[in-house]
Amino acid sequence: MVIGIDASRAVSIKRSGTENYSYQILLALARCARQGELLAYISGNGLVLNNVRTQRIPNKRLWTQLGLMKQTWKDPLDVLFIPAHVIPFLKKPTLPTVVTVHDLRTEFIPKHSSWLQRFYLNRLHEKLRAHLATKIIAVSESTKKDLVKRLHVPESKIQVIYEGVDTQFFNVNKLNDKRIFEDTLKKYGLEKEGYLLFVGTIQPRKNLTRLMEAYSKFIKDNPDIKLAIAGQAGWMSKEIYERPKELGIERNVMFLGYVELEDLPFLYAGARATVYPSLYEGFGLPILESLAMRTPVLTSNLASMPEVGGDLAVYVDPYNVDSIVDGLHEVVSTSLDESKVRKHLEQFSWDKAGLETYQLLAKTANEGK
Repeated sequence: MVIGIDASRAVSIKRSGTENYSYQILLALARCARQGELLAYISGNGLVLNNVRTQRIPNKRLWTQLGLMKQTWKDPLDVLFIPAHVIPFLKKPTLPTVVTVHDLRTEFIPKHSSWLQRFYLNRLHEKLRAHLATKIIAVSESTKKDLVKRLHVPESKIQVIYEGVDTQFFNVNKLNDKRIFEDTLKKYGLEKEGYLLFVGTIQPRKNLTRLMEAYSKFIKDNPDIKLAIAGQAGWMSKEIYERPKELGIERNVMFLGYVELEDLPFLYAGARATVYPSLYEGFGLPILESLAMRTPVLTSNLASMPEVGGDLAVYVDPYNVDSIVDGLHEVVSTSLDESKVRKHLEQFSWDKAGLETYQLLAKTANEGK
């Protein structure tokens, strides 16, 4: 069996969201597959993994629709795996294809999506992708329900495979090295338990303006707790960066920019709580990363967030500022039950995700013969 994989996002230097998923699921598949089974198509350089062959597709534009499409006709693939949404529309029609759908954000909050997202992920393209895919992986039950309800995809075509959290990387044992822990917080101007942490791309969908409005009320009783926002600037972010000054809290809100991956566990661990009141998520990995570092989480009561947070998170109505204020007061006084956290995280491992994905790919390849 030869499994072709779109690894174009897996080679991103600054990974977030779908890039992180693409990288982690490729690593997990490499641990499951036999020698020579995985052929990863990449758009650049820098991917060296055991048990994975790579092939560089040089197209700078229309990499998927031209470059990857051509390879589906040229290479002897048994199945094609697309870990991040976009499928080659003119791929070899007899080639079984499995695609991962992370969310339907342009269906639910189109005004908070960039023009590029609206182009690639509009309803017509979503339906065409669902039609071309032999099987679809949904990263949550919430995303599966969205696919069935919004796009009328047959349930039999969809398999839910949860994303994972790397508990070897996000591991509280790292905190035993107090010097690294303290130096990392100092690097970003933070003090242990002196801040609330948001992690994600700076964009309207993350609901940061309402979070800051709620925070401006919260600090009246908690003046020593800052709000630290970690992430790159995204679509329509200007208003978000201007909001602290408008609220008179510019000295209390810290935009950390892109945070190096190796620093993230320490930033989570040092926070009083992680705050993630997003308007829509297909999964919501920062919830699990925070829990893995034993830091309480505030998140939204919508979409996939309750599924990911289980009974461990504090939930708020993300459209209601007062609800977020109440949640902030609750989460800073929350303590986590160690045994409950461990049991909850067992549902979300990359090894489990990799094995289930590999089994689905093998089954799809065999059914296509």
